[in-house]
Amino acid sequence: MNPSQPAPPRSIPEQVAEQIGAAIIDGRHRPGERLIETELAAGFGVSRGPIREALRILERRHLIEIQPRRGAYVRSVSLNSIADLFNARMALSGLAAQLMAQLRPAGWLETLRRRIDELRAMASRRDVDPLDFAYVVTRAVRTIARGSDNALVVDVMANLADQTVWTTIWKTPLDYLTASSRRESVRRLALVLEAIEAGDGTSAERELRSFLEDDRDHAIRVLGRLRGEKVDGFRLLHAHPSGRGGPEKLRRRRSAAG
Repeated sequence: MNPSQPAPPRSIPEQVAEQIGAAIIDGRHRPGERLIETELAAGFGVSRGPIREALRILERRHLIEIQPRRGAYVRSVSLNSIADLFNARMALSGLAAQLMAQLRPAGWLETLRRRIDELRAMASRRDVDPLDFAYVVTRAVRTIARGSDNALVVDVMANLADQTVWTTIWKTPLDYLTASSRRESVRRLALVLEAIEAGDGTSAERELRSFLEDDRDHAIRVLGRLRGEKVDGFRLLHAHPSGRGGPEKLRRRRSAAG
């Protein structure tokens, strides 16, 4: 796999699926609502073919159910299930950081440095789109997964992105809304990189999990407000509660749980 290989362009069905999915996640399309192909085609200005493919993508991500001769209906996606998804990705990412620190593969380390440099350049720009910043953060975490040389971790994380609501979640601005929050994210990812470069897998895993835990809590807080929904507090677990953050981190966790 080439570390510098660019992501392929998204097709029209993929773009449509992302927009419909975002409307499901933030509550604009409610559970049980029927999605009518002709109305969607008119709304997006495309034929019914791309709409049908977009609906199949959404079905694979468990956002809708397609019933024969009845049509497509929005499935219930709870805030608890979204928190569970964050936690599954976080556990895999932490493992990947530990493995990458042991291996220190030159190509993937250079790619991770470039990702962090890209984020650093974006961090203070006033015109930066938070969604673009979130996308590069995701690419940085994906680089760590690939640098772990664990094909199963890479495959499972890819499947979580392709067959769950993960990609769709980030089509709504959930984090990185201010220059200060973006700079703090860069600082914390740089700590992960430093630990990996030093071969310190324990610190790499701790720093990455701490960063991703706070990302999760913020995203759940925003989605909870949009959806008028609360999450079970135990799902906002912190693997290193005695680490950076202390009482303030506990307050944020309780706030995210509502």
